[in-house]
Amino acid sequence: MVNVLLIHGTWCNGGNWGEFKTDLEKRGYKVYAPSYRYHGEPAQKDMWGSAQKISKLGMLDYTQDFCELIDTMDSPPIIIGHSVGALIAQLVAVRRKTKGLVLLGPAPTAGMFALYPSCLKLWGRYLPEWVLGRPMYPVKWDVWQKYICNAQPLEIQESYYASLCAESGTAYSQMIFWFLDQKKSTRIDYKAVKAPVLVIGGSQDKCTPPGMCRGTAKNYGKSGKYIELEGSDHMMTVGAYKARTLAEILIWISENNLNPNP
Repeated sequence: MVNVLLIHGTWCNGGNWGEFKTDLEKRGYKVYAPSYRYHGEPAQKDMWGSAQKISKLGMLDYTQDFCELIDTMDSPPIIIGHSVGALIAQLVAVRRKTKGLVLLGPAPTAGMFALYPSCLKLWGRYLPEWVLGRPMYPVKWDVWQKYICNAQPLEIQESYYASLCAESGTAYSQMIFWFLDQKKSTRIDYKAVKAPVLVIGGSQDKCTPPGMCRGTAKNYGKSGKYIELEGSDHMMTVGAYKARTLAEILIWISENNLNPNP
């Protein structure tokens, strides 16, 4: 059995992997798709109460939770992370053995260039939450529709938006102001990651633009492979882009002999 650990992104929860998770299970993988601590569907949680708990969490809290989950597995997993989940996936891979690392629209690690115009327009509005360590919630509809889920049909934009929860301003502060973070929460020793790495970016991604994704792949030298999906926005795990994303992952898995049934 080959284990796969799915790590979701900002404002999301484990349930958001939906058909992506199911498709991997149908192919014989044992798939884990947990939510970050205190995250979940708004219909199932006290969002404002959870938001206050989330606001105290940092990147290393999330990282430790996933490391502890891996410790319970019978073999090292392939880790697939999306957005901030891709940053956390790298933090985990430095600390635990993995079979492979798939980074979908990865958020920047410490020291990477991130001052792209669309990123500044999207994230600049959350500066008070980062400075004060407050929760980032609620997400404005126009922000979601214009900068994150911008290439998806309206029905997918709406259904995914309804599932969003709070996110930690503290964790984001550690990512954005990495040079002030004494814990060095988002610094990566790329040479410590021994597994092959696949990075997938979307040509229309305004959240983590293609240049940022290419930079992540370059950080891993010969171990890193970059694929760009023409037309895809940041939400490449759902809608029209899910099948294309999954197809690229499965090709890479075969190239690296990571199939569940060789």
